[in-house]
Amino acid sequence: MTIDKLVAGQEVTLEILIGDSSFEFKTEVVGTNNGTGALVKPYIYNDQVVDFTNGSPESMSFSLHCIDPNSGGRVVWKNLSVTVVNFKGVDYYAIDAKAFGKIAASSERREDVRVLVHKPGSALMDDEHRFSVSVLDVSDSGISFIGNSYRVTIGDVVEVNFADNANNSDFSLAVTARIVRAEAAEDGIFYAGKILERDNKLLAYLCFKGLDVKSGINNG
Repeated sequence: MTIDKLVAGQEVTLEILIGDSSFEFKTEVVGTNNGTGALVKPYIYNDQVVDFTNGSPESMSFSLHCIDPNSGGRVVWKNLSVTVVNFKGVDYYAIDAKAFGKIAASSERREDVRVLVHKPGSALMDDEHRFSVSVLDVSDSGISFIGNSYRVTIGDVVEVNFADNANNSDFSLAVTARIVRAEAAEDGIFYAGKILERDNKLLAYLCFKGLDVKSGINNG
């Protein structure tokens, strides 16, 4: 598939790679440019377009994924250039494919990469019971934490709340997850949960934490 075959309204996934970490968000194609690039809707956080290239480490790179409507397979364009452009008063991401050519390669989805958190927080159960936890790590699909409530069992849904700072931005997060693992640990009970609701705030936090890690910043 060539990039000029993308059509307005087509769903794509923009992947931001920072070292060994990878963060993705779904977006939509607005149009293409002579087969060399595409215009897509940008990532919005706090009502502002996030410019990933502003002050980003040199190791940051971008890939664009989509489903080939002809083959049904997942394809990718790698090593993209992504810049913010304004068209008729609206900001978009201009994705330039010139550096590597316009032909996509077959794509296999990467495993989710978790970022270390190690922050205090709390977990809220369905019956409104809340207990203290220590959040260990989180990705866009899972979270793990240490708690001391024996009332939580595998299959339960909890809302894990914690606050952190990433890339000079304060985050107050509420992550809803279904418990898939629970086992005794030295300092409590270790819980692992599968995230049920992924929102823009969580994705922004993961990406910004990845930037901090690559820049050698420790907010813990």
